[in-house]
Amino acid sequence: MRLSRAAAAAALALGSATPGNVNAGPMDDGDGIAIGVGIICNTPEQMERLVGLRNDGEEMQRAVLAVNNEARDPRACGVAAVAFMSDKMVDMKNVQGKQIVRINVVATFDGRQWSPIPAMTQYALIEPKGFTI
Repeated sequence: MRLSRAAAAAALALGSATPGNVNAGPMDDGDGIAIGVGIICNTPEQMERLVGLRNDGEEMQRAVLAVNNEARDPRACGVAAVAFMSDKMVDMKNVQGKQIVRINVVATFDGRQWSPIPAMTQYALIEPKGFTI
């Protein structure tokens, strides 16, 4: 898996990611793997609830906390830097002009290094014109 070219960009994006920053632009390393930093959730319903809370004026941290409390899972939604398979994007739902998509996460970035993980389904929010999480 070639992630080295995108690792520096993800590190920079992760360093500047704040809980209020729902979308950050990904990079594709040419192998069908995209890199993105933003909010991801375990289910499309959790992401839809998060978007609804944000649209009602809730701050991002409070919206994430509310969704996580409702799910009884402190990691149901959160900010993450991930590498994901862009060819696995399905289950599109239109929410306030954006789309909730299923992504296949294959690696995470902790601010220092990438860690490959077994493929994990997560849900992200993208702009209709690109693969943004």
